[in-house]
Amino acid sequence: MTTTMTYRRSMSKQTEDVGPAVGARPTVFVRNATGLRKEAGAFDIFVYNTNNQNIALGVAFLGLSIGAYAGGLLPLSAILASLLVIPLYMVYTKLSADMPRSGGDYVWTSRIFGPKFGPPIGFMVAWTWTIVAFTAIGAPAAFFSQLGVAGWMRAMGVATGSSFFNTVGDWVSGQTGTIVVGLVLLAFFTFIMIRGVRVYMKLQNWAFMFAMIGIALQIIAGLLTNVHKFSELFNSYVVHAGGVHNAFAIVTANAHATGAAGGSASATMYAMIWTIYMVLFGATSAYIGGEIRHARSSQRLGMLGSLLLTGAAIAILLTILIANIGDKFLNGLSNTDPAKIGLAFTPNYNELLTIGAGSNVFWACALGFLFLFWTYVWMPINFFTATRLMLALSLDGYLPPALSKVHQKYATPYWGVIVAGVVGAVSLVLYVTGILSIITLLWGGVVMFTIVGVAAILYPSRMPDVWAGNGGKRLFGIPTIRIWGFLLVPTMLFVLFLLWNDPTVGIGRSPLQIVLNVGLPISGLVAYTIIWAVRKSHGIDLRLAAAEIPPQ
Repeated sequence: MTTTMTYRRSMSKQTEDVGPAVGARPTVFVRNATGLRKEAGAFDIFVYNTNNQNIALGVAFLGLSIGAYAGGLLPLSAILASLLVIPLYMVYTKLSADMPRSGGDYVWTSRIFGPKFGPPIGFMVAWTWTIVAFTAIGAPAAFFSQLGVAGWMRAMGVATGSSFFNTVGDWVSGQTGTIVVGLVLLAFFTFIMIRGVRVYMKLQNWAFMFAMIGIALQIIAGLLTNVHKFSELFNSYVVHAGGVHNAFAIVTANAHATGAAGGSASATMYAMIWTIYMVLFGATSAYIGGEIRHARSSQRLGMLGSLLLTGAAIAILLTILIANIGDKFLNGLSNTDPAKIGLAFTPNYNELLTIGAGSNVFWACALGFLFLFWTYVWMPINFFTATRLMLALSLDGYLPPALSKVHQKYATPYWGVIVAGVVGAVSLVLYVTGILSIITLLWGGVVMFTIVGVAAILYPSRMPDVWAGNGGKRLFGIPTIRIWGFLLVPTMLFVLFLLWNDPTVGIGRSPLQIVLNVGLPISGLVAYTIIWAVRKSHGIDLRLAAAEIPPQ
């Protein structure tokens, strides 16, 4: 099915479509349905959002930089981060239920802010998230190799005594290996994305089962780990992996009582950034709102349920790691160049749990293999985010019509998927070569969340019929969505503060990151102005698209 659109213009040759007299100003915008199908249910969305938050990567990323937050209460930081984003989830749950459309917050902001400010603000939101999604398609392809396959192969090499596994692990952790494996994975998911939502959701749910078995085994392995015996186990593991003797002492010598984040309270606060980075994105199912059955209940369960699971699991794993491996060792490991202990790359927490459980074939195979199911999952989800935003922008006239063409059999925007796959390959190379980081552009994205908070405040008064028609709940006479909006804005401002000032990844430490994050939303406004002017010169006023909620 090819989705089309019709613009009612004020040009005399089109008066038969418009109805008003020749020369009348354009007042109506009409477009056909998207052609997408409602193929995702409540459990699908729960898994979708849990994957996009990502329990395992939340622990892994914090573990690899834990030295900067020495003295901080890391499990507490995970809990606080999860509580902090509740207003975001409440706003997105409500708006995605009231306006369940592909494009999510682009649709909401472009309509709520009105015909004058809505289109440029909505376009800026969509532009920002599309670019962020493009960068987040490529990086997970690298995670699969660097955080998943590499550590698994090294653990298998130690457990079996075979140098073959170590050779494979070293190769996939290098630039060439990471790019080659990443491109294969990217091609596979490009194919899956074209095949449709139902195909992906089935694959996702089976993979999630394996991923959660992996989390359960990580907890068991952690409980089996003895903090007093870990030094001996680690030393033996490093030697068998081709490293130096007495590696544990080298690592702990690099531990600092206080990290770059300062004292305990400050370190706890800044350590929140890594859990925040995960739990900010458990509402991403909003972008496929038009493809979800029973959106009101499915989005509520999928968003809030995933937040509860992710926050609790991260806090539990951090507690076990600190208690049974030791915070001093974890601190020192994040400050140690792996070459100093003879390793090609730093072991992540999953590999450490394998060591603590005894480094036998069972634990090496089970933990290593099951961890893979957490490493890549951001990739397909960002495919969905990017392609549905491009589809929404195409339907509203900002992007070429091809990006809103939906495959008749698979009900997917196949040209958008292909574009996302190609751009994702570029972002993979940029990430592997160090040009992009794992949180590049996140600050600019949080600015968009702040804007959605303002939209939530305005929603009951700017779109009263839609708000009232969907329940219009109040608390003490105040619309509840407005209350959550008022809470969302300051919480996102606090997150912006953390992202700017964090001692390890704060964008305020890098002029390039400042330019990228501040420039991204501004570039969206520039792009909007150019596109609007070009289309206006052809007799099309793109602002008319914001006059109504688009069909599903």
